[in-house]
Amino acid sequence: MSSCPALQYHTLRSAGRQVCIELWPRPGAACLLFYPGTMFCPVQYRPFLHSLWKSGLAVAALHLTGHGRNPHHCLFSFADLLQDGLDAEEWLLQKGLGPVLLCGHSQGGILALAHASRSHRARACFAFSAIFPQHRHAIELTRFAALAGQRERLLAGTAWLARWLPWLPLPVFSYLSVKKILAGRLRLPLDRRQTRTSYPLRYLHSLFSADIATTLHCPFHLFNARDDALFTQALIEDTLAAVRAPEKHVVWLPHGGHLAILSPAVASPAAARVAALASGHGLPLFLQP
Repeated sequence: MSSCPALQYHTLRSAGRQVCIELWPRPGAACLLFYPGTMFCPVQYRPFLHSLWKSGLAVAALHLTGHGRNPHHCLFSFADLLQDGLDAEEWLLQKGLGPVLLCGHSQGGILALAHASRSHRARACFAFSAIFPQHRHAIELTRFAALAGQRERLLAGTAWLARWLPWLPLPVFSYLSVKKILAGRLRLPLDRRQTRTSYPLRYLHSLFSADIATTLHCPFHLFNARDDALFTQALIEDTLAAVRAPEKHVVWLPHGGHLAILSPAVASPAAARVAALASGHGLPLFLQP
């Protein structure tokens, strides 16, 4: 990858969690804290992260507990992954690497949304596909859509199973439609190194039972491809309507489906849009000559 910085790695450990911060340094610029999507890590998002860096932002991409460079054989919860990001934000600010922006894709978009509801220091949030897990729509995304009207009963059942079989491995196709995930995809030079192959049942129960506050403390920009068959246009509009934030906007990507920002064809203009919006919020960019 041309003109790529020397990446730096910093590991934070606390209470059984281990998050590795992959830092794309850009002295003098705002730093974008990035949450990867389901079972992924920053390796799969290199075209997007590189485009953000070229657009003048520093990037701190997260190898979350149980993901990426970290040991995969461990139990963790949605709250653990969110705390990874909150700890990373604190570390960045202590090191003078702020101001901090939030970003994430899919499951990472949900984490970025949750982070923006908790942090009073993040300056903006850019979520690429996100919904509130506590809403009925979250169940409608899964293979259990027919049970969306029985959400509490379904969660009670998974809670019981997770208590007795917390390690039960569930690959993504066991609860999401791979056909919908891949629909509309463009060319994806996907590097599968350090990806997970499944999630423990206890984690999935914690994800779908999470309750995220709808009030955010910073401007919110929700990106989504119009042809996303998983996070549909109606679901995205409902999510935006539920958010209370100083500013909120939806940004429609023209194509690419649910995996749009993993494609270089979408990653570059999307990153430029994020940088432009960040600059519009008064956040510093730094472009090398």
